[in-house]
Amino acid sequence: MKPRPDVTFMDPNYPAEWGIHTGVDLNHPDGGDSDLGQPLHALTDGRVEAVLRNVGPSWGNIVVLWHPGPGVWSRYAHLEKVLVQRCQVVSAGQVIGTVGKGFGNRWQAHLHLDVLKKRPERWDDWPGQDRARLLNHYIDPWAFLQKQAQAGRIVWPKRWEGRHANIA
Repeated sequence: MKPRPDVTFMDPNYPAEWGIHTGVDLNHPDGGDSDLGQPLHALTDGRVEAVLRNVGPSWGNIVVLWHPGPGVWSRYAHLEKVLVQRCQVVSAGQVIGTVGKGFGNRWQAHLHLDVLKKRPERWDDWPGQDRARLLNHYIDPWAFLQKQAQAGRIVWPKRWEGRHANIA
């Protein structure tokens, strides 16, 4: 079972007052907090570019990876635990953290995943309503994942196994 986005890139149903959604929100199919604490895996080989902790009012813990192969950054947000450190080299599929609820447990447990083609000024960047800035920096993570998987560059972790489920 693979994850499905609850909120998609530039999702038209995302509340306008929060801005344009920069990535995808992934939640276990059972919904709610069913994926709280589950491991998060590096999309593909890379290096830890940044680790940010307790970033309010929404992000919580963030890990940013640089992927030299495809030439993009991936940003994983709302993490409960961070299991990597800055400048660490990671392999595709390596556990880098666990699913959390964001700053101050603001959200139901889920992963917010962004893929960036251009480095923003800050790793906690949120372009708000600035569509041009969003399109200049971000790409659709779901389309990126599908393209990488088709090219054989994504390692899918094992199937869901109890509370600490993985994507298959």
